[in-house]
Amino acid sequence: RTSASMYELLMLRCSLAPLSTREGVESTKVISFSEVGHFIRLSPYKIASAFNSSVTSELLGVRVLGMVGSDGPTRCLRFVLMKIEVTTSSVIGNVVREINPMPTFMAEDSNSPLEAGKSSRERKFLSSCAKTSSSLKAGLLMTESEASRAAFFGTGVCKNADEDSKVAQTSSTNDEYSCELLFSGFAFSFIDSSPTELAVLSLHDVNVGATWDSQRKGYAKSTVVVGWLQLDNHCPGAIYPVALCPRPRKADYDDSEKKPFTAEKPFLELQLDFAPRHRTGIQCLSAGVALRDAFIFIDLAFIMRVQRYLLRLQDNMMVSTGKSHVFVDSQGSWDPPNIDELIKKMTSTTVEVGNKSIFLQRLTILPCKVKLSVAPAQALTKYQEKFEGEEAAAIHAAVRKGDILVGEGSGGLGVKIGGKNRTALAVMQGMLKSILVDALIRCDGASLNFDGVALFNQLSNGQQVSTYLGAHYLASLIANVPSLIGSLAAFGNPVGLMRGVGEGVSDFVNEPVKGFKKSIAEMNPTFVVSGVARGAGSLGRHTVGGLAGSAAMLTETAAKNMAVLTLDRKYAQKRDRLMKLKAGGGKGVNIVRGFESGVQKFIQGILEGVKGVVSKPIKGAAKNGFEGFAKGIGKGLLGLLVKPVIGTTDFLTDSLIGVKGAVESTDSSSYVHNQIRPRRALYGRDRVIRPYKIDDASAATVQARSCLGGEEYYAHVDMVKMVALMSVNQLLILSEDGREVLRLHYQQMKTVEVHCRDDSYFLVIYLNDPKEDGTETDEVNCEDEELAIILRDKIMKVITAII
Repeated sequence: RTSASMYELLMLRCSLAPLSTREGVESTKVISFSEVGHFIRLSPYKIASAFNSSVTSELLGVRVLGMVGSDGPTRCLRFVLMKIEVTTSSVIGNVVREINPMPTFMAEDSNSPLEAGKSSRERKFLSSCAKTSSSLKAGLLMTESEASRAAFFGTGVCKNADEDSKVAQTSSTNDEYSCELLFSGFAFSFIDSSPTELAVLSLHDVNVGATWDSQRKGYAKSTVVVGWLQLDNHCPGAIYPVALCPRPRKADYDDSEKKPFTAEKPFLELQLDFAPRHRTGIQCLSAGVALRDAFIFIDLAFIMRVQRYLLRLQDNMMVSTGKSHVFVDSQGSWDPPNIDELIKKMTSTTVEVGNKSIFLQRLTILPCKVKLSVAPAQALTKYQEKFEGEEAAAIHAAVRKGDILVGEGSGGLGVKIGGKNRTALAVMQGMLKSILVDALIRCDGASLNFDGVALFNQLSNGQQVSTYLGAHYLASLIANVPSLIGSLAAFGNPVGLMRGVGEGVSDFVNEPVKGFKKSIAEMNPTFVVSGVARGAGSLGRHTVGGLAGSAAMLTETAAKNMAVLTLDRKYAQKRDRLMKLKAGGGKGVNIVRGFESGVQKFIQGILEGVKGVVSKPIKGAAKNGFEGFAKGIGKGLLGLLVKPVIGTTDFLTDSLIGVKGAVESTDSSSYVHNQIRPRRALYGRDRVIRPYKIDDASAATVQARSCLGGEEYYAHVDMVKMVALMSVNQLLILSEDGREVLRLHYQQMKTVEVHCRDDSYFLVIYLNDPKEDGTETDEVNCEDEELAIILRDKIMKVITAII
């Protein structure tokens, strides 16, 4: 015969008597295990024909119900006794069955083992009949609906079924439920104690779905899909404005009409399938995780500020008891997360995560790739230090100096704040430490490959699963160490260079082949020429651009280290804060722009060296007398030698970046460096937090980059061709091109009025004291009367509130 089908393999024959007997044949039923909820009804009175009629009559109102149920991920068959109403047809059928003799072909041999054991079977059967009859008369047997629920949930059949018994009592029907939630996105703003906005975590196109049934006949399924996830770094002067985002595919680059912060495939897909509860209490589930390739940009100052934010959040959530926080508007309490313990659990496999057993039918985590870039922090300007606070400024300065402590503090990573080098040996150690930290940390575009995970039919617990996953990803990270070392900027990122050249060679071979195939299909030879051109262009871009980028990294590293050797911290910080071309070939970067920037920095290096010879001794003498004067001479001469060399290396760096930007057509860095929104505006001296407004945030960002940087934002007015920025101390009006039109302190203002002259409206500001030219007013031209009134009211409101 042909091979048995799965349906045939899942068939089970059930009988109340041996199949070699007439009673066995008459009571036989077949049931399929292919679907939960299949059932059969067996009639005990059919096997009583060999006994007296009184037993048969008593069993007419009894049936044995067998039903396929779930026991975790497996199926089982449970039998339960139930009562039914006795009908006339049942009585007549029983009489006929007693009259008809058993067929001869089914007659048993009197010497067979079954016949020899008949008395034993008869005694057991009669005993069971007596108990069943007593239960029926006492009303202890269940109805068919009650028996169905009991058989399905295992009530009274399996041990430890109390929870299912409650469900069985309350659920008479198997209702199916489905839920799907669609969200366009979420944005979580993280504000520290200063207060300033530290970061923004955004999730776009979130889809949450779940399906289940009330009686848990099948799997309960839940899915979570996140289309886009991004973490923005809002620390001032951030080297990487975006800390985490998906890695765009080539199709995303080519689609110019694509909505921002969307991609062809979602960033995260999570699916959980929960099997019905097993009678042992073990949770059985299947899980699948698909994580898209991602960019991770690590700014050490940002990481440490986020770490301190989380630890301080834990402390602030604790009340005097140190254990729980009580809501003001409720009587309930909740325990805040202990972040320190969470970190220890993630970094230690000896800590017990959970001993509750789980059965993993399937655990699948797809492989993913991460493109990692790491950089130290830039020092803050004096205005940024004032706005961010002393602690944040100290963290940025310590990271910039290389005062990083690994394994220190509750977070595992810390900085040494306030350290000073007071001896010559300490100065040399500090220089070497700064150079070493920069060399070992700064990398650009290191490609990390993490293998997937596939587990099937594993009985485990939370601790074992977390230990396995931790060991798996630790092994993957160790395997990526050569790639990390080869991607260090100190070595010129040779791994990235080889990867780029390899992609160029691949395109050089594959593109002509694709063009040839398309030419054959379309009967058009131009596709071959186009393919050759694309392949040659890709090879040239990757080769020339890669060599220029690697050389630019080497010269930039040399310039950074030489800036440390000048012993002029302010010069090094000022150099960091200068607008620099992006090594990735930023938008609009070409050979001309790179050469122009390089020439400017070369000239600036020479001027700084000559200027230091004069200014350093004067500043040293003013601060520490003759000793300071001597140190100033040394620093000035050292700067005269080193700073022109730094200018030369900067010239080479920017020129090479210009070459790289000119030959590379794909601008990946400009694509991923877009934040979802500007930094949140905080209002007034107290930095009041209000609902987010994009226009206020944009105005606050412009103010932070203007001469009002470091002052708290209060309000602004869009004047169409101008913008009025109001801090807590001053009024600043800027033109369309960013030129300063008016700048006044509120203490200088007496009152503000709106005047009309020649059908034009002016805002006249009366001053407390005349200006140098003798005028006692300042005028601001407005587009219309309504705009002038709005500006006047805003200014008067600020003056009233502030002064």
